[in-house]
Amino acid sequence: MASMVIHDRRLIGSTPAWYNYVCQVTANSPIRTIVETTARRARQSRRLAKLHILCHGFEANWSIGGQICTPTAHGGFGLQLGMEGLNLFNYTLARAWNGLVDEIVLFACAPADTYRENAGTWGDGRRFCGYLALTTGARVIAARDTQYYRHNDGPIDFGAWEGPVFEYSAANPDGVRIPDPSPYRVQRSRATAA
Repeated sequence: MASMVIHDRRLIGSTPAWYNYVCQVTANSPIRTIVETTARRARQSRRLAKLHILCHGFEANWSIGGQICTPTAHGGFGLQLGMEGLNLFNYTLARAWNGLVDEIVLFACAPADTYRENAGTWGDGRRFCGYLALTTGARVIAARDTQYYRHNDGPIDFGAWEGPVFEYSAANPDGVRIPDPSPYRVQRSRATAA
């Protein structure tokens, strides 16, 4: 089965090119076009085994439930993907991927973070990842913490994951912590990426 990477170019560095399909997007790319392009490529291949999304994650120092700002930033506000981003307001657009993608790996800062005051709000990252899994029927892999990457000597390399990593699925939309997330790293070799 085929693999695909979506790289939002605001994440600086060259796009890994060992996927069957590479989709580079910018701040001017409509999220609907990104979703439809991905679905079209998945249909061409009859299915995508892996869909890697490389972008920034939205983090903020908001306590929505407490209606105050906090001293530290927290993630969970969605993905900076294309013009509108992908978040709890528009995740249903990914329904176009339902039955077409087996695994979605989010290489972004803290998409699975849920600050206790943001649980049940639009800043609930665990809820976002769970809804994305339910909507697409895919397993969604995402980290809770800020992620760091290198790009000086070639394609983007996230290295080892920072903090806990979770798998969300239709069977478990609340997520399960992955004991060893190393198989989901982005800088896999050409021979093992597909």
